[in-house]
Amino acid sequence: MMKRGPLIGICAVVIVAGVLSIPVEAGPSPDTRIILEHTNKTYISPPCYEQANKTNNLAEADIQKAKELNYQPESSCTANSLAPIKQPIASILAQNLGIKQSQWDW
Repeated sequence: MMKRGPLIGICAVVIVAGVLSIPVEAGPSPDTRIILEHTNKTYISPPCYEQANKTNNLAEADIQKAKELNYQPESSCTANSLAPIKQPIASILAQNLGIKQSQWDW
């Protein structure tokens, strides 16, 4: 007859692995770097900068500041690049611990 200890341990590992692999929606952190376009009251994500409609009235800031100013995304490129994505809980934990780079680390 098998002892319960190893069985409980195996079950615990399977449960933890399952929970860590569940995909959840995660978005960029409030301190994600963006460019403010003050003339048009919009913000631009760095990957979309070259194609953006911009003036010389620019400043570097973060998403939190853009939202405080009630600025809007400059284009669908910026909106899409900052849209939340589904990723496993383990991936989010690794990003928060600095083990893995976030897709919004630009």
